[in-house]
Amino acid sequence: MLYAGFWKRTLAYIIDSLILWFVFLIIGLIWFVIRALGDWVPSPAENSMLTDGPSAIFTMRLLGQTLLNWGAIWLYYALMESSKCKATVGKLALGIVVVDEFNHKLSFGRASARYWSKLISVIILFVGFIMAAFTARKQALHDLIARTYVVDKRELDYILREQAQRGAGM
Repeated sequence: MLYAGFWKRTLAYIIDSLILWFVFLIIGLIWFVIRALGDWVPSPAENSMLTDGPSAIFTMRLLGQTLLNWGAIWLYYALMESSKCKATVGKLALGIVVVDEFNHKLSFGRASARYWSKLISVIILFVGFIMAAFTARKQALHDLIARTYVVDKRELDYILREQAQRGAGM
């Protein structure tokens, strides 16, 4: 099996990040236009947030927005990687997919575990991501935790066709 290396995975991540950034930018611009064109008038409490520093309302809004963003990013990765595509847009662009130990698509639960276990790699200063450059099957820490592999799609398709032909021939 041809496993996807560190740099290919990194480039896929950059592509996915740019896509998500662009989507969030468009949503933010739409929200800004709706608020600017609407009948929204800042209340005195909201004006004081801008001049008197952070307030509880501002903090709650920021926390809410952060949680919504994390939720949207999680759903992007988990839904795409557990779909028939087996990959995010960035991975598809580079011809790589995520599979389980049996070369099957991931369940939503496993894709979610894979996504959220990336937090461990962030906490340990990204060492978990760098592991993909040094492990035999090019697995990062989150792949080891979720028992997943990032592989070349063409190679996987070839192997699956061979298995299907052997199964049909018996």
